[in-house]
Amino acid sequence: MGLFKKGIRRGMLLVAGSCVLALYNVLAGDADSVRLILTYGGIGFFLGVTSVIYEVRAWSFPKQILIHWAVMHVTILPLIFLSGLIPINSIQDMGRAYLNFTVSGLILFTVTYLVSKVRRQLKTP
Repeated sequence: MGLFKKGIRRGMLLVAGSCVLALYNVLAGDADSVRLILTYGGIGFFLGVTSVIYEVRAWSFPKQILIHWAVMHVTILPLIFLSGLIPINSIQDMGRAYLNFTVSGLILFTVTYLVSKVRRQLKTP
């Protein structure tokens, strides 16, 4: 249960930041950007919650990757589609959005993996 609470805490921290930014924009008279900010907050929440997947020691790294990939497709991808963040007017638009989602995920995963690998190597003498 410790990892679940840790993930929720991480996600809520990111959502809280987005809510503060959204409130600031509402008070400043820029209500148009609120939906975008809250969408990013939702994405941040799910990324925060799922970040603990890589701390489950009982799972192999390939299993962690597969579970993370599946969870992103069930949480963030629908959020992107439903939020209007990317205009989707056709099947081709949906395919492009999915391709961008997948490529962005691969890039972010690769960069994060390499950074964590370098950090681990720097920690161990």
